[in-house]
Amino acid sequence: MNLLLLHGALGTRQQLGILREVLPGVHTRTLEFRGHGERGIPDEGLSMEVFVRDIRDAMQEAGWSEAHFFGYSMGGYAALLYASRFPEQVASVVTLGTKLKWDREGLDRELRLLDPQKMKEKVPQFAMDLLIQHGSERWEDLVRATAGLITGLHEQPPLTRESMERITCPAMLCVGDRDRTAVPEHTLEAARWMPRGSTLVLPNTQHPFDHVDLNVLVHHLRSFWGQEVEADQP
Repeated sequence: MNLLLLHGALGTRQQLGILREVLPGVHTRTLEFRGHGERGIPDEGLSMEVFVRDIRDAMQEAGWSEAHFFGYSMGGYAALLYASRFPEQVASVVTLGTKLKWDREGLDRELRLLDPQKMKEKVPQFAMDLLIQHGSERWEDLVRATAGLITGLHEQPPLTRESMERITCPAMLCVGDRDRTAVPEHTLEAARWMPRGSTLVLPNTQHPFDHVDLNVLVHHLRSFWGQEVEADQP
């Protein structure tokens, strides 16, 4: 099976690289969204429209007419939006820690975290990690651009109930029971909008990807993909 891995906001293609190691026999491709890593922020800024185009380009470069998608956080949002627009290209979608309800309260909470100066003062190691991953001249611009991105998701959400009802492929929305960003209740509600949607709540799990028990996650991924994974085993 072909699997496209989509990282989260402020991440890079390396964020989900571990999945390539724990899913032998799966043909994986890791996408790096514009504005992240060594890719510059486009003049128009960051938006889900930009990320949808990145996914389309990645599919064309891989020569894939269809693929399974795994998206963490922001990457999951982009995956679902792509599936709603190009259903013939998406065999299934798995999201992890994806915030699907951008109400005012949730937006304000995330915006308070997306302040480069406060990051340097309160979480200096995280700020240093961003500098290393995205460059000393780009990481602060990326943080600000991400703040603009999520503000747009609140003001004009591209993923609505109507668009999610058009996602006809199997979809599993995963969320940690202690995830204050994605919020389990919001994830459960969104899954019910999709004809073939389901939810996986991971126990004792917060939002960061490195807090996820990969043994548990991979077990559920293999069960979800079923025979497609087994068919590709060497």
